[in-house]
Amino acid sequence: MLATASPLSHPRAVRLSALVSPAENAIIARKAEAAGLSISAYLRERALGDDQDALRQVDAIIAGMEQSLDTAIAEVGIVLARMRAGNGQ
Repeated sequence: MLATASPLSHPRAVRLSALVSPAENAIIARKAEAAGLSISAYLRERALGDDQDALRQVDAIIAGMEQSLDTAIAEVGIVLARMRAGNGQ
């Protein structure tokens, strides 16, 4: 069976450029350094990565929303029980 090369495995021959502010440049440089990557490698990873980090963040947000909803439902139940008790029901 003949293996085919991924489009991402070809040698890098195209240069991209993007304008950023000095503050954005500093943030990108810090994040790249924290990740142990060059700025180019960091930007490639962010642009071409599998988005697992973003999915984990969405999952965490959803879990927090579910917890908040559960708390709100429980609090509504307590208020309703107090209202019923106050009305002699």
